[in-house]
Amino acid sequence: MAKFARGRYCPGRPLVRRRLERRGAHPVRNPGKTELAVTNASDLLVQALENEGVEVIYGVPGEENLDFLEAIRKSSIELVLTRHEQAAGFMAATYGRLTGKAGVCMSTLGPGATNLVTAAAYGQLGAFPMLLITGQKPIKKSKQGQFQIIDTVDMMRPLTKYSRQIVDVNMIPSMVREAFRLAQEERPGAVHLELPEDVATEAVDPETTPVFRISRRRWGEAAPEVIDAAAEMICGAKQPLLLIGAGANRSRIWRAIHTFLEKTGIPFFSTQMGKGVVDEDHPLFLGTAALSDGDYLHCALDRADLIINVGHDVVEKPPFLMEHG
Repeated sequence: MAKFARGRYCPGRPLVRRRLERRGAHPVRNPGKTELAVTNASDLLVQALENEGVEVIYGVPGEENLDFLEAIRKSSIELVLTRHEQAAGFMAATYGRLTGKAGVCMSTLGPGATNLVTAAAYGQLGAFPMLLITGQKPIKKSKQGQFQIIDTVDMMRPLTKYSRQIVDVNMIPSMVREAFRLAQEERPGAVHLELPEDVATEAVDPETTPVFRISRRRWGEAAPEVIDAAAEMICGAKQPLLLIGAGANRSRIWRAIHTFLEKTGIPFFSTQMGKGVVDEDHPLFLGTAALSDGDYLHCALDRADLIINVGHDVVEKPPFLMEHG
């Protein structure tokens, strides 16, 4: 199969292919990485995504985001075409969960956008950083009716940390920066940007709309007295256990957990969403707290005098906590 830029070109969508070719886009093989020349809003959006470190976008393109698709083709970002928007959304959420960086997915308007709803809820509930980019009909001068037009921005608000429509091209760098900041800061989750078809083609001057310089993120640290109190509790416990939850899947945490286990020798268990942080063949692993009770793991929980909680999330409340409300 030919490659479309660094993504997979879709010969099975003749309408999309013909429209792209009329705009000068053609499938190419083994394209090199080139600096994107910014001429319109779509180019600026893609440049802002590159500036955030985006390497791949998952999605199903449509007529309303062809200009955005063309900008991706000219960039260093790989486009992975899926058979369904929901699959693209779950790919982006999983990317965010495993890397700690926001995964990005795209769709067209209407039914394409509604197909991303389940993935948005999944990312928001699971605390997986992800950005959803949806298309929309022209908003400033449209000759079309309301076919397939829904208020996607309002639809996404209850399911995301941030949902905005791009109206002013000069705001693209700041909106992208804000979206990524919110998606990746604690508690991580889903964010959404809508790019209307007419806004996507608006000319921009890269000199007057530069992307933001991204500084290294600074993570909060516990106060020294809190750390001392925790250390005192751990040293004083006779039968401590370590609980590994969903939050422990963050890329910056797992190494510290490995070091802690090796130095303390404390047995540990995981929730279902905490699986995989530490190898389950580890000699200190007790099991996974799921829907069962009265088993080997829960006997250990009943006897423990201290449970060290790392990354537990209320969305995955284990049974032994449910008994106590």
